[in-house]
This record gives sequence, C-alpha cells and structure tokens, in this order.
Amino acid sequence: MDVQIGAFLLAMARFSPLLMVPAFTPFAWVPASIRVTILLALAMTAMGVNASPIPQIGMDAPLPFVLALVGESLLGLSFSLAIVLPAAALGFSARVVDMQSGVAAASLFNPSTHVTESLIGTTVQWAGMMVFFTLGIHLRLLQGMVASIDVVPLGSGRMTLLPETFIAMLSSQFLLGMMVVAPVVLGLFAIDLAVAYASRSMPQANVYFVALPLKVLAGFVLLAGSLRFAPQLIERLYRDAFSALPGMGAR
Repeated sequence: MDVQIGAFLLAMARFSPLLMVPAFTPFAWVPASIRVTILLALAMTAMGVNASPIPQIGMDAPLPFVLALVGESLLGLSFSLAIVLPAAALGFSARVVDMQSGVAAASLFNPSTHVTESLIGTTVQWAGMMVFFTLGIHLRLLQGMVASIDVVPLGSGRMTLLPETFIAMLSSQFLLGMMVVAPVVLGLFAIDLAVAYASRSMPQANVYFVALPLKVLAGFVLLAGSLRFAPQLIERLYRDAFSALPGMGAR
C-alpha cells in the first residue's frame, strides 16, 4: 500500500507544475478547486494505465522519496515548456509590434494577474489561447502527460531534454512567433521609412506626431489581416514544442 501511495504522489508531483503553477499552466483562469480535481483524476488515470513497474520507493525512506518527488517536479516543469515557450514567443513578438506602432504607452494593468499588459500583446496571446483550445491541443497535452509515464517511469528522475534540443526548440519557437506578426512589422517599417523621408523633406513639420495615429491605425488593420493566417502558425508552435519533449509526441 505504501508503494501505491508513493507512486500516486510521484504522479501528482509530475502533473502539478502543469496545472497548479500559474506561470506554467494554460488553465490559470480555472478555479483552483477544479484544477485540483483534474490533477487527482490525471494521477489516478496515470496509475491505472501505467504499464511500467511501480518503483519500490516507499514513504518509509524519506530522503530517496523526497529526491524522487523533486525529480518528478523538475520533469513536470520541463514538460510545461510545451506551453510556456509558445506563449512567450507570441507575447514577445506582439510586444515588438506594440513598441513599433506606439501603443505600448497605452498599456493596461490587469488586476487578476497583477501585471501590465499591452493591447496588441494581449490580443495575440488571446488568439493563441483560442487556437490552443479550439484545436483540442489541451487534450493532447493531458494525454501526453499521462503517456509520459511509459516513456519516463515514475521515480526514475531522468531528464531527457538535452541542452541542444532546448536551444533548437527555443530558437524555432521565437522564429515562428515572429512569423505570426511579420506582416505587421514589415508594414510598420514601411511607414517608418515614409515618415523618415517626409521628416527629411519637411524638417519644419513635426511629422512624427502627425504619423503616430496613422501607425496605430495601420498596426491594428495589419494585425487583423495577419490573425486570419495565424492559426496555422500557432498550431505549428505547439506541435513543434510537443514533438521536442519526451512523451508529448509519442501519441
């Protein structure tokens, strides 16, 4: 019985970062009681479908058991990169557009997260979250977490994400994130070139303040057109992140 309970706690330690840590979960807006229920259900499901031998780590050996819990938590954090990296790539790319269009000064304070959010950044991140749930990527994420027990058995504490794999995944994620807003960046850059030419031709006119409303309007128009083609790139963001992590691309 101690071994069964220990394995159940190890499974919960692996799944907790994905569901309970606000910075690593796409379900931060879900009430904590519901997330705890999902966590318990995932742990019990993983124990039911586990085909690997249950590790002989009981709670009567505190130090090995605590080390196994820490290893499982770190492994769960590495799995959470499948969510953190695409969201960070989209947020970074959108904030580049915010700075370029001039709407970064209109940032709003979100009282629920206690951070300042930009207009375009919030729009792009919400678009990414809608794609995440509309395409059922959240179900694949939960299935991959359960399937990861067959790839990395409970209590093994093996970190299979190599540094070179992480660096390659990091660069590809931010490259794809920039591709989502590339039309907006190029369009605003063309406007900047026109404004620079006008300011050199008419130095007595304050062209910057005249062109600022035009840049804001062009930014939102170009963003509306870009978001029409964004779902394919956002889906590729999550698919590439899942395939790079152990267990996620297995099923």
